[in-house]
Amino acid sequence: MGSSAKKKKEKKKDFQKPKLKVGKAKPKASNFTDTSFRSKAIVLQQQLAEDAPNPTERFKHNLSLTSSRSDTQRRDALSYLAGQLSTNPPANPVGTSTLLQRLLPMMSDSSGPVRGQLLKLLRNLPADEVRPHVEKIMLYIRGTMTNISQEVKDDGLNYMEWLLDVAGEDVVSSPGCWVKPLRDFMSVLGWTIKVTPATASKSGWTSAPRTTFGAKKYGQSFPRQMLVLSKFLELGFKPGMHTPWTPNDWFSNIGCVPRTPDPFGYLGLFKPPRDEESEMYRNREDRQDIFQKRFMAAVEAGVDMAKKEGGTAGRAAATLDQVLRDGMGDYEQSSRLDDDEHLWDGYIM
Repeated sequence: MGSSAKKKKEKKKDFQKPKLKVGKAKPKASNFTDTSFRSKAIVLQQQLAEDAPNPTERFKHNLSLTSSRSDTQRRDALSYLAGQLSTNPPANPVGTSTLLQRLLPMMSDSSGPVRGQLLKLLRNLPADEVRPHVEKIMLYIRGTMTNISQEVKDDGLNYMEWLLDVAGEDVVSSPGCWVKPLRDFMSVLGWTIKVTPATASKSGWTSAPRTTFGAKKYGQSFPRQMLVLSKFLELGFKPGMHTPWTPNDWFSNIGCVPRTPDPFGYLGLFKPPRDEESEMYRNREDRQDIFQKRFMAAVEAGVDMAKKEGGTAGRAAATLDQVLRDGMGDYEQSSRLDDDEHLWDGYIM
């Protein structure tokens, strides 16, 4: 009986009209929704077009973002490009030549993560497509190695190692890619030889101050520079492959297309005359000759000084010393006459 009366009371309550009192707010319904809030809009000046028409346009869009002012945006764009190049087959609709033209100036970028991501991208490029651009790539690597920032210099060594791994033989035999990098290595290491004046000491040896050697933060830069120099010299002093000659080779050299880039570049037919530093040293003997003439004394003296330091620098110097022994052990002084060796002596002009 009590339960029935309670149910009737609850049903009657639904149809009762509430009495409103003056000054008191009307009670809210049980299904009331508060709509007084305001949504905030987020407006970006530049947004990635996720609904790009096709992968080619998206690749070009990310390539254009590599020149953005934002470090994060440049890094993310390089990460996307590296991912596309690492697929099988690689997706590169613009070609390696266009890609290098846009990315090489980023080697000296002020952001460390951007330079690291660029190195990952470069390692995904096909070696065969990188070799024709060795001369251009070396120009940017040399600028990175001699940068005023020590972090950029260290990354320049990473770029140099990458290029030596991809196209080492092409590097040491390309125009301006033997003497000029060696000169940069001497400058970075602080190994220089000055012309001995009349009042100077007998040795003529001078060592530029190594501001990074022995420092707490950059103590490993000096040994690493010697190790990369060892790798560079090892490739330059590597003996060539001796293949047996057959009579058919004579006709093959005439009728077949050369496989090396710029095969007749050493003639200098369509380029301005080169000096000693910009010359092309295609064979091992020429590279040994110019190294003995300009850098051998500086490297030997620098190696002796580094060995006395001991530690990591001493071990790197021992590696460099072994490369010098293996590469220059069989060197013989060339008997060729230079312009300043009185070629026309004895002739009546």
